[in-house]
Amino acid sequence: MKEERYFVKENKKINENYFLMKIKAEYISKNSKPGNFVMVNVSETFDPLLKRPFGIFKSEPPFIWLYFEVVGKGTKLLSNFKKNDKISILGPLGNSLPEFKNKKILMIAGGRGIVPIFYSINTYSQHNDIFLVYGAKSGKDLNLYEDIKSKKLKKLFLYTDDGSVGKKGFVTSDVKNIINNNKVDITISCGPEPMFKTLVKKIEHVGTENYISMETIMGCGFGICHSCVKKTKNNNYKQVCTDGPIFKMEDIKW
Repeated sequence: MKEERYFVKENKKINENYFLMKIKAEYISKNSKPGNFVMVNVSETFDPLLKRPFGIFKSEPPFIWLYFEVVGKGTKLLSNFKKNDKISILGPLGNSLPEFKNKKILMIAGGRGIVPIFYSINTYSQHNDIFLVYGAKSGKDLNLYEDIKSKKLKKLFLYTDDGSVGKKGFVTSDVKNIINNNKVDITISCGPEPMFKTLVKKIEHVGTENYISMETIMGCGFGICHSCVKKTKNNNYKQVCTDGPIFKMEDIKW
């Protein structure tokens, strides 16, 4: 990992609350892997004091992209960055997904959980069959649908809570049938914790190898502050920033 100041090349407003930021970050783009994240200094002052964690949405050296929703002070400040502004970023951080080849992989993205999933599609679609389940509260939250349609996918399953796009329901609604009908070998999931709690009940015994990318509040991003610990099934604690954010789904105590 390395902290450097990089140039913002674009901060595209996708809709009222979502942005896609393109940054010229040569070191991070050349050294990042699926599952890695960065810590971003969203202000030139000490307010807020702490950096904010963001998954890497896409990496094409020398550029990386960050996809974010404005939900608080930090992301509001980040949304104000303009082209050619400098931004301080620490990364890449965390562990990464293993290599896969000649596998059928089901990727499950709930809301902003599409970030590491999108990166993984780009990485794994060359040598694997990729199936994607993507869902959100409503159609206006599926901002990346057009980008996703251009990817090499065997099948795409869309869900919205209100039924405005795709099937009405949750990304977990039909996941067991999707796995069985398509003879899936591996699942990779990212989304809110309630999604994981439902998912583990549905697929822990179907015979797939299951990976999750966890999202949580972090103070430092490299294991010093211990603000991001999760309890495992053997009653130990793992830090999301250093032991993760990638975990075997069955290893976490839900």
